[in-house]
Amino acid sequence: MIPPFRRISRMPTTNRKNTPFSRAGATAHKFFTALFDFSFSRFITVQMFPVLYGIILTATLIAAGYFIVEAFLTSWWRGLFYLLVAGPVGFITVATIARALMEFYVVVFRISENMDEIRIITERFSGISESVESVRGFTKRLPFWGAMSGRQEDVATDNPEDPKPKRKKEGVWPY
Repeated sequence: MIPPFRRISRMPTTNRKNTPFSRAGATAHKFFTALFDFSFSRFITVQMFPVLYGIILTATLIAAGYFIVEAFLTSWWRGLFYLLVAGPVGFITVATIARALMEFYVVVFRISENMDEIRIITERFSGISESVESVRGFTKRLPFWGAMSGRQEDVATDNPEDPKPKRKKEGVWPY
């Protein structure tokens, strides 16, 4: 039983950094830091797309509502046509085009980010091909290398004293 003088806290004992306001503040801080980054090391355009898409949809909905009200002021039938056909079709068309364009731009930005990663990996592993070539050249000079692999006839090269030179087989690793 809990003593009556003990205070029971209903607030969970979590870290204050996990509250929604602190996460929103951290996101806003990252956004404004990236916004005023003159080296353009990070893209903020992709982060702005959800807000921009929401603004486009809201503006389209307001414009459709305006055209529907204006159509009803002109004629009852025209108002019904705008309400049931032209308004929804126009809204869906604008939303689809805006969504397709934004997805295209997101793909372009992601390709750019992936190309940066590929460039970094390529620079990191650029010296490996030279070292592999040097080892390959060294193993060609080892006389027992072909005997160990069981391909001694494939390793033999043209000998000017041999009347019938041995040729390398097609499709075999070039040793």
